[in-house]
Amino acid sequence: MSFGAMASWQALLILAAAAGAAAWLFLMKVRPPRVQVPSLLLWQRVLDRARELTWWERVRRAVSLAATVLVALLLGLAVTRPEPRRGPASQGRTLIVIDSSWSMAARTSTGETRWQRAVRQARTLTSSANGDVAVATTADGLVEGPTADTALIETALDRVSPAGGEAVAFPHVPGADHVHFITDGAVARAIDDKVEVHSVFDAAQNAAIIAFGARPSPTGAGGGEAFVQVANYADQPKQVRLIVSRGAAVLSDQRVDMAAGEAISQIVPLEEGGGARLLARIEAADDALTEDNEAVAWLEGRDEINVTLVSDDPTALQQLFSHDPSLRVTAVKPAAYVAPASGVVVFDRWVPADPPARPSLLVAPPAAPWLGQPGEIERSARWSATGPHPVLAGVDPLTVDVKRVRGIEANDFTVIARSEKGTPLIAVIDKPDRRSVIWSFAPADTNLANAPGFPILAGDAIDWLGRPSYGVKQRPGAVRLPGSTSRVLTPDGKPIPVTHAGDTAAVRLPAPGLYLVDAGGSRGVVGMNVGDPEVSNLSRSALKNDVAVVASGSAGWSWWLWAVVIAFLLISLEWWTWQRRVTV
Repeated sequence: MSFGAMASWQALLILAAAAGAAAWLFLMKVRPPRVQVPSLLLWQRVLDRARELTWWERVRRAVSLAATVLVALLLGLAVTRPEPRRGPASQGRTLIVIDSSWSMAARTSTGETRWQRAVRQARTLTSSANGDVAVATTADGLVEGPTADTALIETALDRVSPAGGEAVAFPHVPGADHVHFITDGAVARAIDDKVEVHSVFDAAQNAAIIAFGARPSPTGAGGGEAFVQVANYADQPKQVRLIVSRGAAVLSDQRVDMAAGEAISQIVPLEEGGGARLLARIEAADDALTEDNEAVAWLEGRDEINVTLVSDDPTALQQLFSHDPSLRVTAVKPAAYVAPASGVVVFDRWVPADPPARPSLLVAPPAAPWLGQPGEIERSARWSATGPHPVLAGVDPLTVDVKRVRGIEANDFTVIARSEKGTPLIAVIDKPDRRSVIWSFAPADTNLANAPGFPILAGDAIDWLGRPSYGVKQRPGAVRLPGSTSRVLTPDGKPIPVTHAGDTAAVRLPAPGLYLVDAGGSRGVVGMNVGDPEVSNLSRSALKNDVAVVASGSAGWSWWLWAVVIAFLLISLEWWTWQRRVTV
């Protein structure tokens, strides 16, 4: 016999102490209260009267004692969790991998989900394994073990849940002699022949949103349009209710009769104004998977930004920014500058004494201790190449003619555009405490004022600084974010871990929805949707017929939970019978 949480002698000591303490408390005599009476004659006649005791009256004290000791032992067993000894660890390690694709959250014909069926099978494999056991999922990798502590394995199985991971490599553990993979086969994987596959596939009816997106009007007039695609992965017709909303406003609400296997597409026009957040939702009967019933989208460039323009002569830049209705521009003189609490700051040929805390665009900045050393002046600089950076998206360098530029040399810059002589033209700073775009030239020193690339270059800079969007991913998994990312919040406002590596950050989105990203003083969004033909089509599986099929049933509780429940029921029964003088 092995004990999951401790050594055998410790578990036996706990059980013996619990039983002994319960018996001692039960047998401990309580001193009766002293009551003065005028005479003992009446009481003596009562005590001298002979009365034959019934069988229950003779044994009820022993029954109550046994029940008390049994309650203590049940609670002790729930703590120590004994298991049959599975054999020496030399018989090898066992690795149990659970497929955490979103399709595993689908309900089966018995009412349980595929995931619950998989966890139940994992517990069965754990109890019958010889040696150490390790548990992993295709999304989280190794979550526990290798260990012979069954309590740790049970706890790990309780805390894991479906989280995508379709593109993650198959987990491995060194020295694992027995590898079990529990899956529904929704995602085709290359699996080694030594891996024993357990199937929890059970065909189910499902309707899903398999595509949803939004884009602004290409002409700049009007709000844009949203695109949504819904599929009926059922073997019979189904009526689906489709709702598309923008913020709190419902844009479209209609019911669609869909044939078996049919997919429909709809375009919803978006008016000027309104928020950037869009939500699509469907309702249908006999829908086995709820995670793909909602999808989110983000309309680029439609959330407003406060722009503080600091310049002695703001006319040119102020006129440029006025063409974008989503910008709220306020011009101030350098002498009157006070750091704003929100938005983006544009410094035109002037910089403050201290680094700005807000995202900033620096236009031909002068030398400053925090900014770097000024370089040499280059005249008639030719833009040699455009790097793959959002600040330069859509800018054609062949149309740009820079007449005068003074580069700035600093180690914390990332130069994204240079002249043919190597002079920095455009650089960015992307840190948790600072996020800036630096133009080494003024608009008056270039032909950008009359070039089509100038509005694009300015718009890219403002968007990258004030409303960065990292897209809505259709595939769950790790998302790469800027190195300035300081915090990522879930749709309900809870922070999730962010891993920094060099000049980038990575985060794994645990559930569908839109997430807020705080980066260098700016706030952007990144999203994830679940709906996908590979995940949402619950009537298909890539598994072969020769795999082991996990029988249906109830996921159930661990036996130690039943021990706690039985102990509680015994306590309740003893209290109820004691109140009625049935037991003592």
